[in-house]
Amino acid sequence: MAERLLTVKLERTTSGLVRIQVHDNGMGIAPEMLTRIFQYGFTTREEGHGFGLHSSALAAQELGGSLTVHSEGPGHGATFTLELPYVAAQQAA
Repeated sequence: MAERLLTVKLERTTSGLVRIQVHDNGMGIAPEMLTRIFQYGFTTREEGHGFGLHSSALAAQELGGSLTVHSEGPGHGATFTLELPYVAAQQAA
């Protein structure tokens, strides 16, 4: 088995967002799962409940952003992208 790698990338976009990308080289996600992965109650884990990604996507939307996923399919890992509006620390205080 290949070494497990997790890559995190943070950037500020030209459209005023903060983008956080988390990529792994794990088992990937089949195309038919990509369309359902954020649905309430959907899980592929035996012990899963299907609330985590659904709740995370809703929280991102409530903050004016988005949570998305991309995978080339099984065996190719996955990338989750969280985008949120950028607010400078002095503006937030």
